[in-house]
Amino acid sequence: MDRMRLMETFVRVVETGNFSAVAREARSTQSAISKQVQALEKLVGAPLLVRSSRSHSLTEAGQLYYERCRQVLDTLEEAHIEVHRTEHEIGGVLRVAAPAAFGRLHIVPRLPAFYTRYPRIKINLQLDDGFTDLVAAGIDVAFRVGELKDSRLVARRIGTAHRATLASPAYLEAHGEPQHPDELAQHNCLIYTGLATLNEWNYRDAEDRPHAVRVDGNFQSNSSEAIRQATCEGLGVSYSPLWTFGDDLRAGRVKAILTRYRPPSLPLNVVFQPARRPSLKVNSFVNYFSEAFSRDPDIAQMLTADPNA
Repeated sequence: MDRMRLMETFVRVVETGNFSAVAREARSTQSAISKQVQALEKLVGAPLLVRSSRSHSLTEAGQLYYERCRQVLDTLEEAHIEVHRTEHEIGGVLRVAAPAAFGRLHIVPRLPAFYTRYPRIKINLQLDDGFTDLVAAGIDVAFRVGELKDSRLVARRIGTAHRATLASPAYLEAHGEPQHPDELAQHNCLIYTGLATLNEWNYRDAEDRPHAVRVDGNFQSNSSEAIRQATCEGLGVSYSPLWTFGDDLRAGRVKAILTRYRPPSLPLNVVFQPARRPSLKVNSFVNYFSEAFSRDPDIAQMLTADPNA
């Protein structure tokens, strides 16, 4: 078997974390994959993995060799793509991860125009509000809303997600509209459990003074889409990114309240695996969406405060 094939197998074993996953990908057996890694170790003259009954870890030589292999494979893929000079020739499978609501509202609707420009790219979109391990899942690029917790990832900021406090007209008619963040303690607040501060909502006033309030309510969820729907149904008050409610605000299904008090905005980043250099197809994808988001009022612009509020 040629060395390149062995290198590809070794890289996927490292990135997935186990031999059986690679065997399933290759429609082979765990034993065959293990033998390929052993053959590569024999070729390089050094052990690359420390094996145990349930797991494996990289040796020092293995870590160095993995990084070099990853660079070689990425360079080869880019060289293959660069043979085709026009942007319409850029192709291949692109594995993308994003939060569920963000993907549904802001990625999928833009795919028709993207495919018009890049018809040969195939996108595998993984939507999950939870953390996605880019290496284990084989993800090429991921959208992350909020501060990045993993400093090992390579990130590029492409936008800003501004937040607001929102409620439906029906809820406000029944319970009144709060005029100060402290009044939220008397309201039914819908808690998004993915929020770093959970049930503490933070604001800054016109003089940039901080205001923090502890909130509570009878509904919470780890799904931003569930929080959106609950807000529209009049269940309570939410503290959410504006991009989740763009159409609802324009249609009058919800109203932004407490507009004199600004919640902290969130960075919108695309992130890549630390050992991988973004390929032409990744750069084409990111550049396209970066341009699109810069023109999107739900992502790029700050909520305009009501001067009469």
